[in-house]
Amino acid sequence: MLQTVDPFFIGALIALTLMLVLRPVAFRVRLVDVPGGRKTHDGEVPVIGGIAMYLGALVAVMAAGLTHPHEAVLLLPAGLMVLVGAMDDRFDLPPYVRILAEMTAVITVVLASRCTVGSLGDLFGFGGIHLGSLSLIFTVVAAIALINGFNMLDGLDGLAGGVALIALAGLSWYFALAGRGDALAMALALLGTVVGFLIFNVPADFNREWLSFMGDAGSTLLGFMLAGLSLMAIQPQDQGLPPVVVLWLLPVPILELFTSTFRRVATGLSPMQADRGHFHHRLLDAGLSVRAIFLLYVVVSTGSAVVGLAAWRAGASEARLFYAFVGASVLWLLLMQTAMRWTARLPQSLKRGETLPGHRQEAPTAD
Repeated sequence: MLQTVDPFFIGALIALTLMLVLRPVAFRVRLVDVPGGRKTHDGEVPVIGGIAMYLGALVAVMAAGLTHPHEAVLLLPAGLMVLVGAMDDRFDLPPYVRILAEMTAVITVVLASRCTVGSLGDLFGFGGIHLGSLSLIFTVVAAIALINGFNMLDGLDGLAGGVALIALAGLSWYFALAGRGDALAMALALLGTVVGFLIFNVPADFNREWLSFMGDAGSTLLGFMLAGLSLMAIQPQDQGLPPVVVLWLLPVPILELFTSTFRRVATGLSPMQADRGHFHHRLLDAGLSVRAIFLLYVVVSTGSAVVGLAAWRAGASEARLFYAFVGASVLWLLLMQTAMRWTARLPQSLKRGETLPGHRQEAPTAD
């Protein structure tokens, strides 16, 4: 038990310490988010969460003495994600540079670990969907999609970190159940660093003086690590976690990615072009407070993870899990479409006031 608990506390302690240590450094090197345009927070905010989480996870994993190549191989390309993300946070890199870095990192993991999504399982109830020669391409595209899904999600205080926290907790539970000690240690290490970061990022009153953002370095790190850990969870094929359960662990970023991509293409925009059509924008426009949106995302993510994992453990078929996920997704999209109506009936304590001191209300960077 001590070996599994240690990575969590080490990761949390290192990340928390670095969040304090890196603050003055961030101001000195101008690694800060400045209000203006789509950014409506108060004052300059350090963008150090991604660096702190990565270094915290790295130290925790090294302390755990991981030796399994499938887990250890995640660390080097994750560093590339953080490096390019931090450069983007500081210098606003062109989108193609980020995509190239994401492709490089994902392909490195896939080739080094030799893990791919070889089958989607029996999603429709008519037999397994085997990808064959398309497994490598599908794996790379799916991982990059999840990375960018988290980048889109990082638009309000606590959202990306809160959603990642729930997914990592679900994966940790599965790895513990399956006796996957190394994967469990890595998931717990990252889980701890997210907790350490969220102390400085959740929409609360106690942390306004120390408010910090994760930036692209953090959102791409979380998306990449969750993609890698999910890929490991479904291994070996037909014996690991069914791929459909991963959908239940990450419902919001997955739906955010698909709806945003479809919306932009349908309106003639580039899929990489930022806009104000994300779910959290709709909820803000409907009058919800930043804190209420954060709580909604955490509750929905927790409910989805618990239902998906519990149904799988109870023996629900992959097809039933998939159709149920589609139904839940439709319900979520209807809630977003009708946000103006149902939010009007909520108590005033959940609604946005005239001002939101310290709270970020828009995405900090382009998607």
